[in-house]
Amino acid sequence: MAAIDYLKLHHLNAEIEKSNRLAVWPKENITPVVREWIRAHRTELLEELATANDPEPPCLPAGIRMAWTIRVGSKRLVLAGIPYTREQAHRAAQARWPDADVEVLTDAD
Repeated sequence: MAAIDYLKLHHLNAEIEKSNRLAVWPKENITPVVREWIRAHRTELLEELATANDPEPPCLPAGIRMAWTIRVGSKRLVLAGIPYTREQAHRAAQARWPDADVEVLTDAD
């Protein structure tokens, strides 16, 4: 099983932040056992996320993107690293910012 798949089984999302820092959320889904697993598999997670961020990803099915522009409150951000449908991107952003007004923007927005 891929490391990212393990996180998904535990309803978690992950991304690489500045300085090769691994961010995993939502924090309420991270149990002590899962936290230790993440520490033990950090390198594998970073490698999988880096591969997912490859500038030339494999062809993706229609409706799935490697990055989505989202609005969180008044800020525009990019949710990237994992191939998501629009709905999955919205759910991931809501999980990351549960108390914020979240919207996935279209290319024209």
